[in-house]
Amino acid sequence: FLAFLLREHPLSGQNAAVSLGIVGVAAGAGNALGTAVGAWLRSRAPEVIVVTVVAIVLGVAVLAAVLFSAVLVACLAAFAGFGQALGKLSLDALIQRDVPEAVRTSAFARSETLLQMAWVLGGAIGIVLPLNGVLGLSVGAAIVACGWLPTARGLLA
Repeated sequence: FLAFLLREHPLSGQNAAVSLGIVGVAAGAGNALGTAVGAWLRSRAPEVIVVTVVAIVLGVAVLAAVLFSAVLVACLAAFAGFGQALGKLSLDALIQRDVPEAVRTSAFARSETLLQMAWVLGGAIGIVLPLNGVLGLSVGAAIVACGWLPTARGLLA
């Protein structure tokens, strides 16, 4: 969604290529930081990490949707990259810890397949949305909230 949005409506004072580059670098930096933090947090509870990181990304997404600006879009990309990397590492740790060895390979394959299907579904939703930054980020935040709320409730139960 952001690639199409930034092509038509670049960030303030930038052309489309620079805008996409800013968001891409922010997402990549967030991803690298998430991987580094994941290595540092490796002995912590992965369930708590996932719920916490997704809550932070949700907060940044809501803020970016409400106060849509170039800086907040770049911040959201960075936090999304961070959350994606740390969330994936935590999911892998959960599977490694909780799934019996006999079916662990299958569990990894299924989780990877589900994650890829989520990317495809998210892309499809982004394609059908009009190129409106506030609307797109609001829909994204709502989708994140729909995933986060039951997960957080399950952890607290």
